[in-house]
Amino acid sequence: MPRALILSLQPPGGGGVQARRYAKLLSHLPAAGWEFHVVGPDPRLDAVNPEPCPDQDRFCHYSRWVSRSQRCSIRKNRRRAGSPLHLWFGLRQLIHRGLETVGGHDPQTHALMGLRTTALETAAAIRFDVVAGICPDFRVLEEARAVAGELGKPFIAIYDDPCGHREKGHFHPAHPDRQRAVLAAAAGAVFASPLTLQRYREQALLGTTPASFLPDCFEVGEPPPATAWTGTAAHREPTAAASAPLTLFHPGNLGPWRPIEPLLEAVRRWHMEGLGDLRILLYGYLYEAARTAIRSDPSLRKTIKVHAAVSNERSHQLAEAADALLVLIGPRHTDNLPSKFFEYLPHATPVLVAGPAGNPLQAILEDLHKGLYCDIESSDAIFNALMTLQGQAGKYRERHRHHLDAIGTYAAPQVAKAWGEAFARFLAVRPLA
Repeated sequence: MPRALILSLQPPGGGGVQARRYAKLLSHLPAAGWEFHVVGPDPRLDAVNPEPCPDQDRFCHYSRWVSRSQRCSIRKNRRRAGSPLHLWFGLRQLIHRGLETVGGHDPQTHALMGLRTTALETAAAIRFDVVAGICPDFRVLEEARAVAGELGKPFIAIYDDPCGHREKGHFHPAHPDRQRAVLAAAAGAVFASPLTLQRYREQALLGTTPASFLPDCFEVGEPPPATAWTGTAAHREPTAAASAPLTLFHPGNLGPWRPIEPLLEAVRRWHMEGLGDLRILLYGYLYEAARTAIRSDPSLRKTIKVHAAVSNERSHQLAEAADALLVLIGPRHTDNLPSKFFEYLPHATPVLVAGPAGNPLQAILEDLHKGLYCDIESSDAIFNALMTLQGQAGKYRERHRHHLDAIGTYAAPQVAKAWGEAFARFLAVRPLA
């Protein structure tokens, strides 16, 4: 069975979006004829909420090359803001960062050196047939190409995110010559968004290198019981009354690049028009300007509750209990396909996606009949989507069972099979050593 050695700064077990994407695949890839072994920083040192993934000991090879300033930053972020331990680790972070600056130590370069060292140590113990790297950071791709060259193996580039600046309908690649050089050396390339793949082709970054779009996936198994609150989701009829309560659940962090001000305007209008009980539950970080706006408005405080991030298992309970899953895509990120959309596909819970025009997720959402897509910058569009959900959430739940085959194409075993086929196709012109 061929094996791939994959370098990543967000390895499975790390708790990040990219980490979850590969954690769901690793145990299914052997059935698809491949083993993926991922090298990355030890998540116990490099993640706020590390979560072990299946077969972690077998497929994950962790580097402990994590700078002291970064370790203190992670420990600080695990504590309540303003608490004694939060302040203590924040002070230590500043001290270590100062010492690192004086000594010419760069945490990112240090982490990349750790990837390279751990990759070569792992390759000395296990025979690999191909080496891959995951962007971001783009330098990981360059490091993976160098390791592949040292081992005499083919190299594959994986773009979970493009390298460059995105602004609505435009993409400005960073280091275009370096990216062309990396992709020209690659046996193949994988992109997490079809629009990113299209842009790389249009801007002549990809050249003749074969490439595939491979989506995120969901783990197989029965959804956990809805034990979060006494909601209406599981009991709502397809033709619910317009005044029925409506609860939306959003998992994951919301930075200022995903502005929620139009959503806040839609909530204010909802209350002005007296449309009933609306609850929006946000789990994870929310940028300070939005927090301030919610705190200063009684109607927003009543509707929007911000909670700390929860475990993956708990998030599925919350998704099952909600009337709708809320997915927000920043206006600049036309190519972005949020992992949370795929993660919760097994639930009958409908999805409200607010994002920019032209995002590929709109077509996927409509094909699966999973919910509604609206403009993230239009409070009117968001308000109308909320109105539709209030009356039709039950209908969307009913539709779910009629589209299980289409939804099943995004299950981890099926997506793992697609990864195996893509790697085999890339290497067909470069036989394994």
